[in-house]
Order: sequence, then structure tokens, then C-alpha cells
Amino acid sequence: MPNVTRRNFLKVGAAGTAAAVLAGCSQEGERWVTLEPYVTAPEEQLAGIPNWYASTCRQCPAGCGIIVKIMNGRATKIEGNPEHPANRGKLCARGQAGLQLLYNPDRVTGAVQQSERGERKYKPIHWNEAINTLYERVKTAGPAVAVWTGSSTSAHLSDLFTRFTAAIEAPPPIRYDLYSGLNGYAVLAAANQSLFERAVLPAYDLSHADAIFSFGADFLGTWLSSTSYGVEFGNFRSQPYGKRGFLAQFEPKMSITGAKADRWIPVRPGAEALVAQALVKIIAEEGLGSPERVERAKALAGEVNIEDAAAACEMSPEELVVLAKAFAAADHPLAIPGSSVTGQPNALAATAAIQALNVIAGTTGQPGGMTLTPDLPVADLKIPPVSTFADAQQLIERMKAGEIKVLLVHGANPAYDLPPETGIIDALNAVEDVFSFNPMVDETAAHATFILPDRVYLEGWGYEVVQPGFQGLPMISSQQPVVPPLYDIHSTGDVLLAAVKGIPKAAEALPWADEVEFIKEMITQLPEGALGGEDNEVRWARYLQHGGWWPETMPAEAAPQTTAEPIEVSATTYQGDEEEFPYFLHLYLPVLLSDGSGANAPWLQGSPDPLTTISWQSWVEINPVTAKKLDLDNGTLVKIESPYGEVEVPVFIFPAIRPDTIALPLGQGHSDYGRYARKRGSHPLKLIGVQTDESGNNLAWANVRVKISKTDEKKALARLESSIPVEEGDHLPF
Repeated sequence: MPNVTRRNFLKVGAAGTAAAVLAGCSQEGERWVTLEPYVTAPEEQLAGIPNWYASTCRQCPAGCGIIVKIMNGRATKIEGNPEHPANRGKLCARGQAGLQLLYNPDRVTGAVQQSERGERKYKPIHWNEAINTLYERVKTAGPAVAVWTGSSTSAHLSDLFTRFTAAIEAPPPIRYDLYSGLNGYAVLAAANQSLFERAVLPAYDLSHADAIFSFGADFLGTWLSSTSYGVEFGNFRSQPYGKRGFLAQFEPKMSITGAKADRWIPVRPGAEALVAQALVKIIAEEGLGSPERVERAKALAGEVNIEDAAAACEMSPEELVVLAKAFAAADHPLAIPGSSVTGQPNALAATAAIQALNVIAGTTGQPGGMTLTPDLPVADLKIPPVSTFADAQQLIERMKAGEIKVLLVHGANPAYDLPPETGIIDALNAVEDVFSFNPMVDETAAHATFILPDRVYLEGWGYEVVQPGFQGLPMISSQQPVVPPLYDIHSTGDVLLAAVKGIPKAAEALPWADEVEFIKEMITQLPEGALGGEDNEVRWARYLQHGGWWPETMPAEAAPQTTAEPIEVSATTYQGDEEEFPYFLHLYLPVLLSDGSGANAPWLQGSPDPLTTISWQSWVEINPVTAKKLDLDNGTLVKIESPYGEVEVPVFIFPAIRPDTIALPLGQGHSDYGRYARKRGSHPLKLIGVQTDESGNNLAWANVRVKISKTDEKKALARLESSIPVEEGDHLPF
């Protein structure tokens, strides 16, 4: 990490502000001349001295603030923004690998057309032709236009797309991808709506908590905002007076968070809510904690069998009582529902049952408790709503029926993000024209008529409404170009604004000359925040210079209220007959490749997985007891079959997993997406069907059973450490 003091950071940031404001007031192209080393450098550039520019990371939806090191016009390093309240100067490996998205050799370098979709043969076209074609197709289609965006699509683009679809009387954009789907964004928001009457994501104040009970939430890995939670977890472990918070992790397979836990409890998949309800029951019956907590527990306790809950955790009822006492005795306990809970058929009730522990604690809306992402003080700035799996399915069915004539795709890769059972490929091929704005040929772009690649986030403008909103603060992260565009690429915001000029209603709804004018109008509506700014120009300059806007102090807001009624959670059902499919399937987002969007970066492909040290491939984690029973060794190639499909992967014997469960990381198995991702490993979504939860809105992916068949082949595991096990009594050479 470079030595960036506050004084130096503000000094170099101020230099960057002049250029950024100039770009916002004139044509964007005037800011940039060349990517070659400077002969005559701009005024703010000194030879051999780097400049640092503030922006926003787009490697996941968390909206972390970044500062980018620029030397002679080239981006050479990305670090966390020390002033940003979300990540406070820290940045994960994926964020630092953003340079490999900018310089990826497989980026689409201009607008292209594909005559035969799926052939992957592209013909370059001029941008004027591309924009005119987009205008003509959209105008002809009218309301038969659909927009599909991802959770990392900039909030300013989401707003522009929403205004556009409303103007042409088309359905609102779909905002759904593998990251938001597997992490249960829609489920968490719906559960908070039912409990607290606010459909937003929760944030958990780990810094001031003294006991955390996590039910499958890998908040130190890939859950919601791992960098922010990493900072908070450090505070949680180093509290005043030498106190050290207690973490209990309930999950079927050890995650990175589980590896850091004081107590790791291998719970049966689908039994997380049962355990949470048992803890509530014990607190009520044993009278644990303060009288107020006991009364709330009595009001929320339902009928639950303590013995069944203990058996699901492979522990005794007495051990479960010890955990209940630890939660009730803590001053600021937290309960966190994770992705394995939100993927169950009883997802909404199960999530609410775990959140009920926070209601019992009485700390919601307080330090050390759960808070809800706050609203912004400007009506025009909204948190982009996350779509459900049912929303995506409905659009797919409309595409298959020929009701959608034009599909615009940005920031999402539905051909990879959805199970094949959805029929997404057939749906794409049924649409007359698919326009992909993604910067690389991914699985969806391969079936597009046109690719009009957007600039990557280090080259483009935008803003992000940060959620979850940590520290109770509403936050807007700024995104500005830190380098010139490497190729002849136009921003999607400008392409859309240009294309709709000939459609009267759309032109009226989107009157801005370019996206910078739109962003500036939105941002300058914000009140003076922590960075000050007595007028619009100063506020805009400081917003760019410091990396965003946030209030100086936490807004005064009452703690969310809920009715104290028992939550009924139905028993989990499983997809697949137990006799034919004897093992539970546990899918997870690995910390490096995540939802597969990191698979195009060789840094991330080549970095060893923290728990297995495997890189560059897929694998299946199997308990040693199960491996011995099936006569499997490390590297044995096995066929994993579910009621919906099959994959072949090598075995990795992993002791921190239940014997009745196998685990598969996502992220590999791309058929496209560049040389580093293509035809590498297997895609576990082939094992998932389209069954939804009880609400009919969310994909039930965490309750699938599978069977394992041994093959005669072996495949070496690319591991950092030795693949030869160390047996008792062996003499090591060191």
C-alpha cells in the first residue's frame, strides 16, 4: 500500500478534480489525448510522480471506494479509498484485479454485428451505424423492448434504463444475476419488508457487536460486502479493554468465515432456521438474558423440537443451551441469515426466523445491531430495486413467446447466470434483436445480434447507491474515468441518450445531452455532506475528488419496529429422492472467482483458493469418511448427478464438511468470456432446476440432492501445497 496521507491524498485528488469538472462541462473526449507516455504532460502530471484518482469499484455490487494510481496516463495500481465510509481504505483481491479487466486482451474493441447468432463471427460496424440501428429497432419494437441489467450495473444507468422503459411503456428493467440471486438479495429485502416494512438490504454492525451467530453468511468471503465486513470483523476481534467478540458459524461446509469462527457447527442443509427457532425457544423457556429479552423471546417462540434441532447440528441439546446462553448474555448479539438460508424452499420464513433473534436482542437500529439501508435525501436518487427469479422467468417466457422484439443486456450474463432448465438460450434466440453492452464476449453476447461494448469502470462515468448502508449512513460512491478509453468505445449511457433522440416520448424523458450532464444534475441535488460544498460546482468537485457523498453524521432515525408474533417455518423439502440421490449439494461463491465474473482475470484464476489452495480448475469437496466409503482419492474424477443434470469434476478430500454433503464452487465452466475463462472446469448450475420457494418468487437452489459415480480417470489438482497427505509418524524434510 503506498504511503498516502490525508494531506497528500487531498493534494493529488484536487489535481484530478480540475480535469474531471472540465470533462463534465464539455465533451468527454476533450479530456483525453493518448495512452502513450506523455511528451508534453498535462499540467497536473509530473514525470515520475504518480497521481491518484478516486472512483468506485465495479467488481461486485458493494460500491467500495477506490483510488487508482496513474503513471504517464496508465493505471498501474488500485487501492481502497481511505476516506470512503464503506470500505475505509481496504480492498479485496477482486477489486485489485480490476486492472486486468481494463487491460484484458479479449475485450471487444468497437461496435460489432453478428450475422448468424451463436457463430461467434463478428463484423465491425461504425458507431453511427450502430446507434442508428439501435434507434430504428427500438422505435419499431415500441413496448416490446426489454432491458436486463446486473447487480453491478451503475445506478445512473439503472435510472436511465428505468426512465427509458417507462417512456416507451415497456416493462421496467430486470436487475438479476448470479451474484444477487445466490446471495439472496430479493429474499433479504422481502423478509425485511415483512418484519420492518422496508424492502431494503440489512447491514450488521459487527464493530460494536460482542457475539455473532452467522447462519451460512460467509461475510468474510463473498456475502454482500466482504471488504466492509472484513474491516468490521477486525474491530469485532479487537474491542476495548482486551475484549474479543465470539463468533459461532452454522453451515454444512466450512467457509472462510467459518474458518475464523470460535465455534463452527456443521448444520444439516435446510435446518438453519430450525436451529434459530430452537435458540429462541431455549431463551424463552430457560429465562435467559434480561427480562425484556425473555418477554420478546416468549412472544416469538413457536413450537419447535430442541432434540431435532440439536441433531441437525450433530450436537447434544445441552450444547445448544450453552450457545443460547452465550447469545442471551451478550450485550450486543447479532444473528445473520446467509445465502444457504435464502436458497431454501422456505426462504422467507427461514430468514425472518433468524432475524427474529435480532428482534429479541433489542438492538435493531442501534450500535452493535442490525440496521436497514437508509433512504437518500433526494427523491431522484433511489436504490435500484433487485428483481426476483420469478421476474427473470416471466421475461424468459415472454421472450420464448415472441413478445419481446428487442432485448438490451448490460452488466448481466443470463446465459451463464441461470440454470439451463430455464431455457434461456432458446429464449435469447427467439428475440429478433439482442444488443449486448458488455465489454467482452460472454455467453449471452455470443447470442447477440449486436455488441456495443461499454467502457469498463476505470474508463467511464457513473455513481453507486451503496447498499448495505454501513454505519447507518446513506452513501453515493462516485465513478469517474481515471484513464482514457483504450479503444473506440462509447459509454452505454451516451449511446442510449443519443439513440432515443428520435423517439419523442423517450427524448422528453431523457433530455440530457450526455450522461455526465445527467449525473451532475442528480449529484448536485444532494445537500451539503461531510465533504462540504456551499454551491453546486464545489459540491460536484469534492464529490469527484473524495470519491462520493455521505452525510457528516448518522441521520436520526427511529429503530425499525416489528410485531412480536411467532414465525411459522415449514420443514425443508429436498429435490431428489433420498434413495437415488443420497447427498446434499452445497454450492458456494468462491472468494476469488465469485459468480464467475472474475474468471477472465488470470490473477484471480491463478491465485490459490484460501481453504483448498486449488487454482485454475473446478473441484468437489468431499468428507474423508465419504471418500473412504466411495473409494475416492484426491484427483479422482467423479460424475455428480442431480435430477436436472450432471457435471464431472475431480475430488478434493476436505475434512470440514458434513459426510452427507458435497460442496462445489461456482465461477468456472464458461463456454466464452475470454481465453482465461473459456472451457475451464464445470458449471454447477447444470445441477439446479427451476423450482422456486414457497412465495413463488425466488430460486430454490440449496435443497438439491445428488449422487456420486466414480470414473476410471484421475486429474491432477493444481494446488499450492503438496498433494501428498502427511501421515502420522512421517518425517518431514525440514
